[in-house]
Order: sequence, then C-alpha cells, then structure tokens
Amino acid sequence: MNRTPRTLSLAALLILCTAAPLACARPAPAPTVRDEPGIRPGPRTPSGGPSRTTPAVPGPSAAACPHDGLRVTAEPVDGAMGLRSMGVRLDNCGTVPRTVEGHPRLRVLGEKGETLDVAVHDDLTAVAHSGVPDTPARPVTLRPGAAAVAVVLWRNTYDDTRRPPLLGRHLEVTPGPGVRAQTVAPEGGLDLGSTGKLAVGAWKPVG
Repeated sequence: MNRTPRTLSLAALLILCTAAPLACARPAPAPTVRDEPGIRPGPRTPSGGPSRTTPAVPGPSAAACPHDGLRVTAEPVDGAMGLRSMGVRLDNCGTVPRTVEGHPRLRVLGEKGETLDVAVHDDLTAVAHSGVPDTPARPVTLRPGAAAVAVVLWRNTYDDTRRPPLLGRHLEVTPGPGVRAQTVAPEGGLDLGSTGKLAVGAWKPVG
C-alpha cells in the first residue's frame, strides 16, 4: 500500500517529536497587561511592558500651619507718594488660644538671606510723621481661627548717591517671645532707598 505525502509528513513529525520533545512544545502564552488601580495606562516600553508614571507627591504648602500654631504672612504692599505700607498678618491656625502683645521683631534680609543694615522703629511716626495713628500696644488674645495684624511703614526716598538704593527681599518676623521667627517675601520687596529704616506698629486684632 502506497503512503500518501500527507501520511509520510505526519509519520515524520511523530518521529521528530518523539526524538526531540522540545521542538514540538507549545509556545508560552503572551503576558497579560493589567492596569493597576490608581495608575493610568501609558505608552509601552520597547520591551513590551507598560510605561508607568509615578503620581507626583505634593510638596509642603506655603500656608501649612507651623508646629506652634501661629502663621505669619505678608499682605499686599500699598504705596503712595513714596510711603509704603504693608500689613504683617498673624493667624492662629492651631487649636488653643494664643495671646500676643507689643510689636513684632523684624529683620530685613537681602537676596541671599543676609541681614541688611536697617533700623527698625516701634513707632510709626518715625517714618510717617503725621496722618498715621500709632495705637499703644495691648494684649491680643487670638482664638483658633482669629488673626492680628501689625502695620509696617517705610519710604523709598533716595537722596544719597554715595551708595546704591537699599532693597530688602525678605522680612524675618518674630511674633513675640518664645515664638520662632518666620520669613515672608513682601510683594516687590522692601525698596528702602537711602533711608535705611522702617517702622512697625503694635499687634491689633483683625475684624
């Protein structure tokens, strides 16, 4: 009986698989790509796997509440006829009442954080000779969520060409004894000209 070519091919294949089993093994299934929860599918890498992007970790917020529960911020600068005015705001972002009294301690800092030679007066009339009430210092109790403000005044008068105009980039504020200093960046900086001084009022409750 003559064997057909198909029969011979099957016989040859049977002999081949018996002699070398690996030659007839089934190929492994392709890996299944599954999107994990919280990870959006992206483009595939050259090896065939998914290219995943790690979610960005949010950085610390500038409005985060300090450990002592008192947060200092700088209000917008108001300038008219060379007289600059800015409020330094103190918020009780903690959970217990806090009391402040007197004037905050200020230090003017330069571009690199260096201390500038600036005289700080606890009397607003040292800068604004008239038209600005300088209320006396009184204790201000801040319940959680309440705030106080202290007015800072300076002039940008420049009449001494022997040195360049003085520009402060940051203001270090110490709200009171036992409270750590915080640094704020006034809008546009503190353009002190050649005056070399500023004045700060006492803490007053907001509202």
